[in-house]
Amino acid sequence: MADRHGQIHRERGTDVTTVRYRCSVPNEALRHALAEAKLTYDELARKVGVDPKTVAQWVTNEGRTPQPRIRWAVADALGMDETMLWPQVRAAIKTGFDREVRAVYPSYSMPATVWQHLLIAAKHEIMLCGTSPMWMWYYVPNLSHILRDRAEAGCRVRVIIGEPDSPMIQADEAATGAAVTLSSRIHQARQQMEPLRDNVEVRQTPMGFGRSVYRGDNEAVADWWIHGHPGTEFPLIHLQRRQPDGLFDQIAVKHTEALWETAVPVWPST
Repeated sequence: MADRHGQIHRERGTDVTTVRYRCSVPNEALRHALAEAKLTYDELARKVGVDPKTVAQWVTNEGRTPQPRIRWAVADALGMDETMLWPQVRAAIKTGFDREVRAVYPSYSMPATVWQHLLIAAKHEIMLCGTSPMWMWYYVPNLSHILRDRAEAGCRVRVIIGEPDSPMIQADEAATGAAVTLSSRIHQARQQMEPLRDNVEVRQTPMGFGRSVYRGDNEAVADWWIHGHPGTEFPLIHLQRRQPDGLFDQIAVKHTEALWETAVPVWPST
């Protein structure tokens, strides 16, 4: 029989065997959200990159809490706040404006997989706003194919690059003394995107110098340039949109959209 502590005792002659059990409570909020979104376990699993059995465990046991990165992906897929799906995480998450900061890096040490996910997972919009995004072709394998694929799937893809003849570019080249100049990297980036001109919108402006932002839907990475130092030493901030008019909207939306409005198309309209 079971005692008040949830233990079962069985008599075996003179021995007593104690078997502990714990009842799991289903996560009704998650179950309801899946039904509202008309998603199966398999479909949600594919969206967030887990096994369908893992999704089933989340639903059948509210005590099973995914890692933050997975929780955010689930919340985005279901259009809900993570604290509505897993109320127990309220005490462990930030509630102020800095809750949109996923991670910070003192240099370009962020894993390449984060850059790749930023673009591959985007469904609505990609904005690459950097003086020369040429380096991304090294960090993200098959980048041209990814950008074309996303555009053909209905995702708007925009790129803002710098103007190679800008005095700021010339000053940066003098300060860094890099063998491969910044102006040459701008030209290289433009050449890389030439075959994508039917899929990708590209504009130029000198005004984005020193403040790069790379956005995929509600996720973004921004960097700050350090004068006279190579790009590998620039600090990074990884952002996830969690609220209106927060850090994400200020840095990844308002800044980039203002630059886009004043930038000049690289290729004339046909």
